[in-house]
Amino acid sequence: MKIRKTDGSNEREILIGMIVNSIVCGRIADKWDKRLFRSKWANIVSSWCVTYFKKYNKAPRKQIESLYRSWERKSHDKETVKIVNKFLSGLSDEYAELKRDSNPKYVLDKAGEYFSEVKLERLQEDLESSLTANDISKALTRVSEFDAVKLGKGEVINIFTGGASIWKSAFQDELDGLVKYPGKLGEFLGNQLGRDMFVGFMGPEGRGKSFILMDIAFRAALQRRRVAFFEAGDMSESQILRRLATRIAQRPMRACTLQYPKGIYYQKKTKQYALITEDRVFKTKLDWRDALKASRKLRRRKIRSKDEYLQLICHSNSTLSVSMIETYLKEWARDGWLADVIVIDYSDILDMSYPKLEGRDKIDKLWRELRRLSQVYHCLVVTATQTNRLSYDAVTITRKHSSEDKRKLAHVTGMMGINQTEEEKKKGIMRLNWIKVRDAEYLESKCVTIAGCLALGNVAIRSAMEDKRRK
Repeated sequence: MKIRKTDGSNEREILIGMIVNSIVCGRIADKWDKRLFRSKWANIVSSWCVTYFKKYNKAPRKQIESLYRSWERKSHDKETVKIVNKFLSGLSDEYAELKRDSNPKYVLDKAGEYFSEVKLERLQEDLESSLTANDISKALTRVSEFDAVKLGKGEVINIFTGGASIWKSAFQDELDGLVKYPGKLGEFLGNQLGRDMFVGFMGPEGRGKSFILMDIAFRAALQRRRVAFFEAGDMSESQILRRLATRIAQRPMRACTLQYPKGIYYQKKTKQYALITEDRVFKTKLDWRDALKASRKLRRRKIRSKDEYLQLICHSNSTLSVSMIETYLKEWARDGWLADVIVIDYSDILDMSYPKLEGRDKIDKLWRELRRLSQVYHCLVVTATQTNRLSYDAVTITRKHSSEDKRKLAHVTGMMGINQTEEEKKKGIMRLNWIKVRDAEYLESKCVTIAGCLALGNVAIRSAMEDKRRK
């Protein structure tokens, strides 16, 4: 968006949040005084937002323009009028997109830090002035009166006396999750692929973990969620780009005939799922020109935005650490690009160089850090992990198949098993089951069956779920 290209400062990000998001505006209105921002023009615009919210109980959004015109007619400060006009011009016709892209919890975290920083700066100026005037009493009074602005993380929530914005904030998260799937798979996932969530996938090697992670990243980007895809070394840059190319172009790498799943149904006699397929013939191979053309067409027709929604970062095996991931996230956030979804392929090959820890404690530390990412950036973090040897012959993976350290399950908000018998693999289907869900009822034995076409990079074209518990 235009605003991001010109300025990605905390001040502008917080102010935009107040204009377009009622949660941000309401929570800041509860802490309001007239000098929270560093600049004069930002304090003026934010005061309009607070006044509007207190009257209408919502953020002004497009009405900010009429508030500006009313103020402009009365103002004699031409320089401030010029700055405010330039700022609002950058938001014209972008309110819907700005609202969709907003991450109110992250903005509130930043607002608390920024406002406290501004107050500290002013306290420092007052103390220097008082000390210069040898007014020690005034200096001590200013110190005793200082109070940081508590917003977002570390904020004290008054449950019974707090304002409506507190409860709205708790209920504002997308009820269907950040990443939505159609059919029975979407029903089975519920809102588990949502903001502040940390979801893992468990399965033995070669079970399709990378395909599932890529599928989540791709669908999220098409739904205009900002996705950071970290390839930790399971595949090379060229390999994952070729796999993405088949998904984008909906063509296999080589000329061939594929069986494309058109339907999936449950056979009561065999107690197994079967597919209805059709042959799809591809007479030519996929090359880079096809991939480029398809990528541009997808952006133009499906995503319909010039913004970047999928960023790929590739590292060699065991060289990418969580601290490096966070460095990327911080740099992008400073430029106004805040990830909604972080996909890591996959956790077991991340760098776990924690000098003071050994063995399982390193794994526990890694998973705690991954969980922290979802909380600090208020995003969805998705990764995968290998299962133990017992899982090779298991029909359905359970928590007893967790490898190396069972504390992985303690840190995720959801863990899914990837299940596939030899017969199911021949048919091109697999089953997913919840091994752990933090905020919902689940049964480890209950599965959703999905069918895809891996040659087209799509692991979940059809899905089905039998009501009866699978034995």
